[in-house]
Amino acid sequence: TKNIGIGYLAGSNTQGASAVAIGETAGHMSQGDSAVAVGRQAGVTGQGNFATAVGYFAGYSLQGGAAIAVGNLAGYSAQGDYTVAVGRLAGETGQGELAIAVGNQAGQSYQGVSAIAVGFGAGYTSQGDYALAVGKDAGYSAQASYAVALGYHAGYSAQGVSAVAVGVNAGKCQQGVSAVAVGEQAG
Repeated sequence: TKNIGIGYLAGSNTQGASAVAIGETAGHMSQGDSAVAVGRQAGVTGQGNFATAVGYFAGYSLQGGAAIAVGNLAGYSAQGDYTVAVGRLAGETGQGELAIAVGNQAGQSYQGVSAIAVGFGAGYTSQGDYALAVGKDAGYSAQASYAVALGYHAGYSAQGVSAVAVGVNAGKCQQGVSAVAVGEQAG
């Protein structure tokens, strides 16, 4: 099966074919075929086939198939299939299938299916399906499905379904459904 396990308990319990586990308890239990876990407790349990976890506690539990988690605690728990989480705490808990989170704490908690969060704290918690947040703390809390937030603190809190906020602090608090706010502090 050509597996590799380096470190205390690395890949020690049901390691898949061609899997790699490097670090204390990396890929410890039920590591999938061709999966890679590098770092202390990376991909510890239930790492999917073709998944990659690099960093302390990256992809720790139930990392989906072909998912990528890079950074300490990135994709920590229940990272969906075909997702990307890059940065400390990016996509940490409940990252939806096909979602992308890039930046420290981007998409940290319950990022929706196919949602995209780029920037420190972008899409931080409860980002809806197919939502887009780009910029520091853009779409930070409860960004609804199909919403777009571009800019520092754009769509910061409770941005409505299909709402668009572009600019510093645009649509910052409780932007309505299908509302559009363009410009600094608009909406």
